[in-house]
Amino acid sequence: MRTSIYQSEIMLNMNSRLFINALDGVTDAQANERISDHNNPLIWMATHTVWARFNICAMLGKPADNPYDGKFENFKAYDANDNYPTIANVKAEWNKASVLLKEALSSVSEEHLAAECPLKSPIGDFTFGGTIAFLTQHESYDIGQIAFLKKFHTKEAMKY
Repeated sequence: MRTSIYQSEIMLNMNSRLFINALDGVTDAQANERISDHNNPLIWMATHTVWARFNICAMLGKPADNPYDGKFENFKAYDANDNYPTIANVKAEWNKASVLLKEALSSVSEEHLAAECPLKSPIGDFTFGGTIAFLTQHESYDIGQIAFLKKFHTKEAMKY
């Protein structure tokens, strides 16, 4: 069934594949390397993106244990003293979140999507549907940054 967030849904489905492709060939050592002292390493970006996807699932009515709770709340910046997971762990958690997201998207009601969301997105639509649209754009932006870092580290572009 097509919902009012159908376009967000197809972008999120594509992102499920692109995220994995953006990590292809990246080693754990490369993922932890910062290209400058004012940029986040790829592993921070990837972990943040998985954390955010679990939060999208919760907003759609399918909350789950988020393996990265506490790492990014309140816009927490990269901290070299924090422990970050391996690329393999990030991919596994992404796949779990993606299955949950597919379930959430197939069961969310129009009433829920039209309700006011407590998280106010910068696009001006303060419904759950509007917030999901913003978070879809944000996830795509993050994947683009990860793809840039993949190319920097591996000399290979992300495949669609």
